[in-house]
Order: sequence, then C-alpha cells, then structure tokens
Amino acid sequence: MAAGEFELIDHYFKPAPDELAPDSVVLGIGDDGAIVQPDPAQQLVVAADTLVADVHFPADADPELVGERSLRVNLSDLAAMGATPAWFTLSLTLPPQWPEEARRRWVAGFSRGLKACARAYDCSLIGGDTTSGPLTVAIQMLGQVPPGKALRRDGAAVDDFVLVTHRLGDGAAALAALKGEVSFAPEHASYLQQRFYRPEPRLLEGIVLREIASSAQDISDGLLADLGHLCAASDLAAEIDVAQLPLSRALEALPCEQAYHWALTGGDDYELVFTVAPDKMPLLAMAQASGEIDASVIGRIVTGAGVHCELDGKPYRLARAGYRHFE
Repeated sequence: MAAGEFELIDHYFKPAPDELAPDSVVLGIGDDGAIVQPDPAQQLVVAADTLVADVHFPADADPELVGERSLRVNLSDLAAMGATPAWFTLSLTLPPQWPEEARRRWVAGFSRGLKACARAYDCSLIGGDTTSGPLTVAIQMLGQVPPGKALRRDGAAVDDFVLVTHRLGDGAAALAALKGEVSFAPEHASYLQQRFYRPEPRLLEGIVLREIASSAQDISDGLLADLGHLCAASDLAAEIDVAQLPLSRALEALPCEQAYHWALTGGDDYELVFTVAPDKMPLLAMAQASGEIDASVIGRIVTGAGVHCELDGKPYRLARAGYRHFE
C-alpha cells in the first residue's frame, strides 16, 4: 500500500513517543493547525524560505544533508534578526514519479537530517504539509527576541563600519565543486562540502550584535546584493575594500580574481553582514577578544546609494552584483 500524506507525516515527522514536546508547544503535529505559547516578554520573529531541487541543492544530493541544509539556511534569517529559534513548519513537495520505496528512503533520510538539526538548535517542528510536484522544501521559522532588540536592515548611519562574520565565498565555491566546474584539494573539498550542506547559522553572533550593531542582514544571495539591500533600507551607500574580504584557505588557493568574485557575488554563505557605529567598536573588540564573535571590517557606510568596491585605491567592478531569482 502506497504511503499517503498522513502516513508520511506520522511515520517520519511526528515526535517519537519518548520525545517530549517543550511546554511552549500546546498542540503540535496532527491537527489543522499548531498552537504555541510564546513568551509574553518576547516579540515573535517570523521568516520563511523555499528550497527547490537543482536550484538550491542538487536533486541527487544525500537527503539527510538536504534536511540539515533546509533548516540551517532558514535559521540564518533568525540569526540576522538577533532572534532565538523556537518553532518551525515544513511544507514538502515530492515528485509523483518516484517509486514508493524511493520516496520512503528519501523522506527517511531527509527527516533524520531535519530532526538532528532541530535538536541541535532547540527548535520544534509543529506542523506543515506534504504534496506532489517538483522536489521542493519550504520552511517557516518562528523565533523570539526581546522587544525593541531585533536587528534590522534600516539602522545604518554614515561613518558606520561594515563588517562580515567568518569567511566569504565558500558557498559559491562549494556549489561549483559539486557541479564539477572546479576541483579542490581533498581537505578543501571536504571543508567546502560541509560549508554548503551544513552552513552554521550565526545565532549566537546575532544575539551578541543586538547590543552592538546598528543594522544587519544575512548573506544568502551574495555580499554585494545583500549589503545592497541593507544600504537601500538605510538610504545610504557602502564603500568596500576588496582586499579586506575574509577568505578561507580553500579560496586563498585560487586566483585572486576568482576568489574575489565568489566572495562578492556568490550566494549560500549564510554569514552576517552588519554595521557598527564608531563608538560601539570597543564593545565589538571585547566580544571578539572573548571569542563571542569572529568578524572582519571590510568597509564604511557613506552618503549616496549602492555598494562601491575598491582594490588598491582603484574602483573594482563586477558585471553582476549577486544571485537573482527571476533572471
């Protein structure tokens, strides 16, 4: 007998009998809607992302890795808001041509990865939907943040420093490697695969930045594109020193032009780009010294519009600013 929607949900996504739901989940998977009890002292933060096979992950990828990646990239949106994750819903679309056994294997692997990530980041699956069509994963995240403390895109000011967490360009380099467009030394290839399938949502950094940053945004479509959104929201511009872009050893092994291109325009990094006022930089330095955050200054906020790059004191231009979904 073929597995229907409710059997798939019950078998692969409902909590096991020995898994206790947190007190905040009043009614979870199995009804027309979930009921949760938010902390009355917090504000809700809601974010959603959709991942499509062969757009956001290879269609033949290990489903367990797809499960991890799907939740991690959504958690990154909460990190950019300085929020703490609490709950999420899942809408899963499965190809109708898949044989029954193949569908069960894929969902079993996917649910393992999804549940492992949910446990790691202490958030609960509370409902969703399954349907038939092109392989697609859609997740809605719900998190909480103290009133008035959420990080936003529209708070940057002239003379603020522009910073990014950790390293840039790894996501694009990893995707190129997965497609066979470029090869890396084994240790670099392994590192890049981890960065693609298990990107680290910068949730702890986001919480630290609530008291330091004037604005923030996560980097999913590329630094230039996402910093451009921050600048547009703040009605200002940014000047970036390309030589200051933080690169991993994998990208440092490439020609500079290629490394800079991926660091500036490649998507899937899921790092944070944020701005800090000059008088808040000592607080950032203390957070850096204590190991709470790893960030690099890459530029300044200025009057005007857009993002402008320089290298060795000269304009540095690229043909494309970042990933666009409808081109």
